[in-house]
Amino acid sequence: MNNSLSISSDQQKLVANATRIQIIHLLKEQELTAKEVAVQLGKTTGTIHYHIQLLYNGGILELVKEQKKGGIIEKYYRSKATRFELSDSNATAPSSVSTNLLLNDEDKKQFLLELEQLFVRWESQMTKDTEKKEYQVVCTFMGNKE
Repeated sequence: MNNSLSISSDQQKLVANATRIQIIHLLKEQELTAKEVAVQLGKTTGTIHYHIQLLYNGGILELVKEQKKGGIIEKYYRSKATRFELSDSNATAPSSVSTNLLLNDEDKKQFLLELEQLFVRWESQMTKDTEKKEYQVVCTFMGNKE
């Protein structure tokens, strides 16, 4: 599976949801049905089916097989990627990276600590290389959308 997928702004809106990101990551390693995803995430099958259909119709998930089981056709899905870059023909690399995470207060504290450590690592690598350009990196935590 490709780790990165170039996506449109409409597809970006699809992946800007914590539940959908959970689904994408769960389906990166294994193909599952909506019911199996729902069980693993502790959510209702209807809710997960809704999100899977949005991701599938939006080109983020692929249908890998259909299997008839007791008169019902089970559909197995897999993620096409886990990282997404907004399509821009002028860009050579993404200039913006974002995600939606489900975090408790302790998770958020740990995430911020690891992010700070990443900044320090890169800051300490600054050299007098004239080929390098200066970039400002900004990370903002936005409140709960629901």
